[in-house]
Amino acid sequence: MLIIFEVETAKDSAPILSLLAPLNSGSRHSYWRAPPCTTSVEFVIVLGSVSDVSGIILLVSPCGYSVGDTPMVQIWASNKIHREERSSMGKWDVQSLITSSSDLYGPEKSASVEKLPRHVKFTFKNPVRCRIVWITLRLQRPGSASVNFGKDFSLLSLDEDENPFAQVDRRASFGGAVENEPCIHAKRILVVGSPVKREGLTSSQSSEQLSIRNWLDRAPQMSRFKVPIEAERLMDYDLVLEQYLPPASPLLAGFRLDAFSAIKPRVTHSPSSDSDIWDKSVTFLEDRYISQAVLYLQVSALQEPYNMVTIAEYRLPEARAGTPMYFDFPRPIQSRRVSFKLLGDVTAFADEPSEQDDSGLRAQLVATGLSLSNRIKLYYYCDPSELGKWASLSAV
Repeated sequence: MLIIFEVETAKDSAPILSLLAPLNSGSRHSYWRAPPCTTSVEFVIVLGSVSDVSGIILLVSPCGYSVGDTPMVQIWASNKIHREERSSMGKWDVQSLITSSSDLYGPEKSASVEKLPRHVKFTFKNPVRCRIVWITLRLQRPGSASVNFGKDFSLLSLDEDENPFAQVDRRASFGGAVENEPCIHAKRILVVGSPVKREGLTSSQSSEQLSIRNWLDRAPQMSRFKVPIEAERLMDYDLVLEQYLPPASPLLAGFRLDAFSAIKPRVTHSPSSDSDIWDKSVTFLEDRYISQAVLYLQVSALQEPYNMVTIAEYRLPEARAGTPMYFDFPRPIQSRRVSFKLLGDVTAFADEPSEQDDSGLRAQLVATGLSLSNRIKLYYYCDPSELGKWASLSAV
C-alpha cells in the first residue's frame, strides 16, 4: 500500500508512511499527528492490487482520544484516481462509536503485547472491489451536536478520571504548541479485505494477454544514425581528430570507432635464458601478456562559453582491424565541435609488415594504423519510422 499525496504532518510527529507500517514496527510510543492548526486531513491509499475491501480499522494513538480530538471519519473507494468517480462507503462519528469504550480515552495504560491494540472499526455495509481508498479525518467544531457535554462528562466533576479535559491526560493527547489545543492523530490504518484472484482465464488467453502486455511495455525500437559534420581536422600525427558540426545537429548520443589496423609486435620470453628451447614443459610468454599496451580515447566537446570540456575516456579493447565498436556518452550532449584524442601506449604498436612505409620520422614515432582518419562517426538515437525510407542511408 502507498499514500500517494502529501499530508501535512507536525514537526515532532512520526512520518506519514508510519500509518501503513506493520503493527509491531517502530516505537510503541510514536504515532502520526497533524499540525494543531489543521482541522481536516485526507489520506489517499493505493492498494497493491485490486481487492475486495470490507472495512477500515484505525489504531488509536498511545495518547488516546478526548472529547476535543475525536474525529469525524468519511471513506470513499474507487478503481480510478478521479474524485468524481469514487463511491462513498459511509461517514462515522468516532465520538459516538467509542462512547461505550472508556479504554479508548486518555493515555494507554497497559503495554502488554498479547493485548489487542486499541482500535476503532469502520465496517462497510457491503464489501467493495477497489484499488484506491480515500479516508478523511475531520475535527468537530466546538458546539457540534455530536459533542454532548451533559452526557459525556460533568463540568463540575473534580475527578480526573471522569473529566476528559484533565491536564494529566491531555498532555499526552494533544500535540499542539498549546497543551490544550487538539489535533488529528492516529497510530495505524489497516485496510480489511482480500486481494482479487485472477481467475477465469485459459492458458491461451493468459499467454496472449502477457504477450500484449510485454509489447506495450517494450520501449520503442531505437537505431543509431550518423550525425552529419561540416569539417574535420587531424593533428598530432593523426592521433587527435576534431569534428565540426552544423548548428541544427541533434543531441549526440555517442560515436562509432572502427578498430585500428596497427599491431603490437610479438616478442616471446622464456623463464630462463639457459632453458632448453625444445623442452615442451617450458612456458613461453608473449610480451603483450607481460607488459600490456593499453589505448584510451578521450572525448571532449565545446561547451559554453567557448571551453572544451572532457566528456569521457574510453579504454579500447583489442579487436580485429576494421571491427565497428560503439561507445555511448554518459549523457546526450549538444555541441558544435567534438574532439577525439588517442592516449596510452601508442608507441608500443607497429604497422603490419605489409603496410609499413619508409616515410622516416612518422614511421618511427607512431604507427600509421593508429590514425583516426575516417575511423570515427558520431551518432544519435532515433526511431527509424521518423526518418521514413531514408533511414537506411544514414544508419551507423
